[in-house]
Amino acid sequence: MRTLRRRLRVVEALALLLVGRALRRWVPMKRWSRVLGPTLPPTATARPDLPDGAEAAVATAVASAARRGGGNCLEQAFAASVMLRLRRRRGVVVIGLDRTDPAAAPHAWLVGTSGRVVVGGEMMDQYVPVSQFGRST
Repeated sequence: MRTLRRRLRVVEALALLLVGRALRRWVPMKRWSRVLGPTLPPTATARPDLPDGAEAAVATAVASAARRGGGNCLEQAFAASVMLRLRRRRGVVVIGLDRTDPAAAPHAWLVGTSGRVVVGGEMMDQYVPVSQFGRST
């Protein structure tokens, strides 16, 4: 039964990665706040330690789905954010610019309610947060 639940979470994550890819390609970023939540001031700090509980299950599912179906950091943060919301958890999607080259591609990561990074944390130290999107429920 555990394996079935794990596989279903991966399928859910794959579907959400595809939705995120479509949003990224065809919807202007200004309109993403309807999905991700309202814009927040870029102040949230994140702990680099590993998430636990529902956040860990979501992180594992999104990582597994990304290995199978691809997905950039924004798509992964989107998928994890929606998955957490469906589990009645909150998350903040943070978008940052490279510290050394602000013209480089931005990076996105998701910080869960626990303050731990759920997805995208492996590179977040190289980026300065400039935008955050979150939802209270």
